[in-house]
Amino acid sequence: MTDDQVQRLRLGIEKLREAARLTARRLDESLPADALAVAELLVQRLDRGVDHTIVAISGGTGSGKSSLFNAIAEMAFSEVGVVRPTTSKVTACVWGTGAEELLDWLGVERGSWIKRDSVLESHIGELRGMILLDLPDYDSALAANHEIADRALPLADVLIWVTDPQKYADPALHERFVAAAKAHQGRLTIVVLNQIDAVGPADAEAIGRALTGLLVDDGLTSPAVALTSAKTGAGVDGLRSALMARTAHRTMAMTRTASDLAAAARQLAGAAELAVADGRIAVDLAAESTWLGRAAAAVVSYLVEAVIGAQGVGAPRVLEPNQVRQAAAIWAAEAAAALPERWAMAVAYSLASPQNLAARLGQALEAVAAPPRGGFWARLLRPGKVERRRRAALEDAVRAAVESVVDRAMARPTRQTLEDRGALAALLADLAGIGETAGLGSEPLRS
Repeated sequence: MTDDQVQRLRLGIEKLREAARLTARRLDESLPADALAVAELLVQRLDRGVDHTIVAISGGTGSGKSSLFNAIAEMAFSEVGVVRPTTSKVTACVWGTGAEELLDWLGVERGSWIKRDSVLESHIGELRGMILLDLPDYDSALAANHEIADRALPLADVLIWVTDPQKYADPALHERFVAAAKAHQGRLTIVVLNQIDAVGPADAEAIGRALTGLLVDDGLTSPAVALTSAKTGAGVDGLRSALMARTAHRTMAMTRTASDLAAAARQLAGAAELAVADGRIAVDLAAESTWLGRAAAAVVSYLVEAVIGAQGVGAPRVLEPNQVRQAAAIWAAEAAAALPERWAMAVAYSLASPQNLAARLGQALEAVAAPPRGGFWARLLRPGKVERRRRAALEDAVRAAVESVVDRAMARPTRQTLEDRGALAALLADLAGIGETAGLGSEPLRS
């Protein structure tokens, strides 16, 4: 079943790429850059397998992040230094085997990770498949540390953010954490209030509630907050159990991939000005057909009048450049008036240029001549009736010529633009529900 799920995710990634190509072609080449970056990252992740769950521990200087890493791993492997910032590279603990390629991709040096695969070791069965990362301190003054942390965060399936009773309300820390949580909403995120041994139990609970309130105020929905002490072990077993539950399913990487696809689809839909309602992205095809019909009628009527004039029956007039531009403006106003700005511009750009349109109209109208006055039988009719018949015949001929040009130079390219808009909406709608189509269920990820 896993192979089928992975294949569905790969198909989803290809749909995201196709949506990005449509967006670039119709709207702006720069708009789908983020979506394409997500697609590339997800392909790299799937190529390295989905049997491991990547858990990244991040936090500020002195929060006890590395001590918590050691407490979860039940061994002193990640260095807890005195000189700060203490963590300047990624350290990893791996439960089980077969993670070497994934660790290389994560940027973990061979001497900076340890493997736990002995059946005699604690929790080896429950945590098998987990890769626990200790990231560099995110408030480090060293630019290199920021680069390492920023690269590793998007690759993780679970984010553990560590703070302490002294810094839990620091606005700068909240801004950085909230930005990371919102940027990676496809991952399970747990906020850990560490070092609770430094305060009393009642104070620890109060600070935990205050921290939860701050995170909610920051815009996070139902944030998961855990209280721990890496020093005494308080709360560590509960945190480890939560990680066991996630690791046991062996679908965290796929769930994360599906969620990232859905998030990228929503972001691209917003950039492409496609409205999302009740989780669906749709366009009104019936309304668009009405717009096209109204636009064609308005432009044809305007051009026929411009070519024939108000009086007399003669050879079709040569259109002035401003009349051709006015025809294009009428089309845009009618066919794209209800479209968002980017798509209205896309319709305008899809039309033939005024010069091209003028040339096509001129060529089509060359074949239209003024109807003859008629022979013997025409002379038996009153002159006014003859002229009315001649004008009606001229209008019919001019209208046919103009309609043909309007269809080729305006209606067809507009219709293709709107069809591409519908195709883009369909692709993004499919991706919005990719978790269900991949057979991964609908378990919400808390962030």
